Amino acid sequence: MTPRSPVIVIYGSSFPVWLFAALAGLVLALILREVLIVTGLARHLPAPAVFHLSVAVLAGVGLYVLWIGGYQ
Repeated sequence: MTPRSPVIVIYGSSFPVWLFAALAGLVLALILREVLIVTGLARHLPAPAVFHLSVAVLAGVGLYVLWIGGYQ
């Protein structure tokens, strides 16, 4: 896999990929939160804030690593 630039150019402006990865991680954590609430598993989480924060960070970092092509 070839590495990609950590910058996305939109209409002539450069935006860092980590910004979009962080927003996507947040959205994925919110979707997972809703799924856990609907299924009833949310009440079994011992520390929901830590769990959801961890999911958001893990998803954001994972998406960033996938975008730039992994570790070099």
